[in-house]
Amino acid sequence: MRYVWRWCILILFVASISLVRSDISSYRAVRAVSSTAITAVELREHVRYLASDELEGRGAGTKGAEVAREYIATLFAEWGLRPMGDNGTYFQRFSFPGRLRLGEGNSLELTLPDGRKRTFAPEKEFLPLALSANGEVEGEIVFAGYGISAPDKNYDDYAGIDVRGKVVLALRGMPANDTKFAQEATFPAKLRTAREKGAKAIILVSGPLSPFDDEPVPFWNEPVMKDAGILGVSVKRAFAEALFYLEPVQRQIDETLKPFSFALDKVRVRLKVNLQRERLEDANVIGLMEGSDPNLKEEIVVIGAHYDHVGVSVTRDGQREIFNGADDNASGTSGLLELAQYFSANRDKVKRSLLFIAFGAEERGLIGSRHFVDNPTVPLEKVVAMVNMDMIGRLRNNTLFVLGIASSPSWKELVEDVNSQFNFTLRDSPGVFGASDHFAFYNKGIPVLFFFTGMHENYHRPSDDWDTLNYEGMEKLVQMVAAVVERIANMPQRPQFQKAPQPAERPAAPMRVSTGIVPDYSWEGEGVKLMGVRPGSPAEKAGLKAGDVIVEVAGKQIRNLYDYMDALSKVEPNKPVNFVILRDGQRITVTVVPEPMRRRAE
Repeated sequence: MRYVWRWCILILFVASISLVRSDISSYRAVRAVSSTAITAVELREHVRYLASDELEGRGAGTKGAEVAREYIATLFAEWGLRPMGDNGTYFQRFSFPGRLRLGEGNSLELTLPDGRKRTFAPEKEFLPLALSANGEVEGEIVFAGYGISAPDKNYDDYAGIDVRGKVVLALRGMPANDTKFAQEATFPAKLRTAREKGAKAIILVSGPLSPFDDEPVPFWNEPVMKDAGILGVSVKRAFAEALFYLEPVQRQIDETLKPFSFALDKVRVRLKVNLQRERLEDANVIGLMEGSDPNLKEEIVVIGAHYDHVGVSVTRDGQREIFNGADDNASGTSGLLELAQYFSANRDKVKRSLLFIAFGAEERGLIGSRHFVDNPTVPLEKVVAMVNMDMIGRLRNNTLFVLGIASSPSWKELVEDVNSQFNFTLRDSPGVFGASDHFAFYNKGIPVLFFFTGMHENYHRPSDDWDTLNYEGMEKLVQMVAAVVERIANMPQRPQFQKAPQPAERPAAPMRVSTGIVPDYSWEGEGVKLMGVRPGSPAEKAGLKAGDVIVEVAGKQIRNLYDYMDALSKVEPNKPVNFVILRDGQRITVTVVPEPMRRRAE
């Protein structure tokens, strides 16, 4: 009966692959070389398919990602893994913030002193900025130079003017293109400054002396965590020149480096912004192999890798570039598949159960792994360890990074003992975990190990293709991971968790301070929600934890990550600063002592 069930499932999944236009010949190619051993040949075939142009870079929420997870689920079914997703399937589905698009009803109308009205067309003559709030405002216009308030740099476009309840018109960029104003000249900074000065909206225009063309700024076709709390648009130059001669005004500011701001009498503007923030659907692929011990099989070792990459990009000249992500992370996914096949054929080798998870949307901010630990399909208290593989395809000089060793007192001896069979040159940075899916498990108090072969020049580039990987090195690496998993699965006692120490670091960085927070990039509410905090960081020492939402820093309102970064740029290292957070609906004030920004030692 079990045999019949497995083949029924397999037939259904093969059919579903054809429906999403997967190349079934690639699946058959893998099956033609399939064995119960972990081999370079199988690893290469998996990578070659997952990193093919057909899957278009496996961007989260895209058809290519869907094809990839159908491929993974099909193999899980063939190898007899129990579906552990939603409703008896292999898929644990979730949604996340997608791209921005222009909604209906965006409008911009100018009323001139003589009563004439001019309307400006969306897309052609104006566009909302990506950080704009939605809404409708009407009010008087005040020209505020470059929209910069930097008294510490002896420059303030807002000095001597009142913009409360009004609409600010400001130039893009910075006076005389002086880079000392670079921080204040960004779009987030200009919107935040206008909001803090009490303006209803801000309109940005490219001046005739600016290095920008006379076109509305396309809103970023990428997710935005939270709007800036103020309406913001960019306009063609004709908007400003309907009111005054822009060039001599800009020239005066640039040549003197002194503000020249003024109210515009009897001029009003009506503005409506409607940006739609789409949600995309994605899924983790989850399969369980039951352990052989009647008692220990109730405990679980998670083996994970993310299958998504960054998808497709369009160049300035309109050319599509596919980011195939062979190393990041078709390599780790192929390792996951090989381990699933190997252990399904060698079930008697492990006493504890193994949970294989191919995570979605890792590149969007570890969304799939965070969703799993927040909504586990197995009791999380039964998970004794998590082993993660990300970018395992570029083994060089026989050097293997194994991070997370400090998360359990058992790991160092275990890893070194296993490595005596493989003779890798091991590298570890105590307290350094890397930005990958194991981090969500560490935040839940679960010991983790992260296998990684290092960064390279093809990272997040179209050149990360299947024929650039070291498959012999991958074979040896995955064999070592199999040996590590086997040891963990057969330990008499579950490994104990411990918090990792703060890593040794050395100064270097333009940003002055760090707190060690890890933002939750799927959060769409107000403030900055934490996915976790870095071990040993000021945030951890202050008691901040996953789920907290930062809403105020040093008396400054925090609506989004840009507000947070700006507030942090104004505090001093090693000096206490008050953070207001929301925790379980309660406002709590905690004191954080930011540390000097550092970079980790090599």
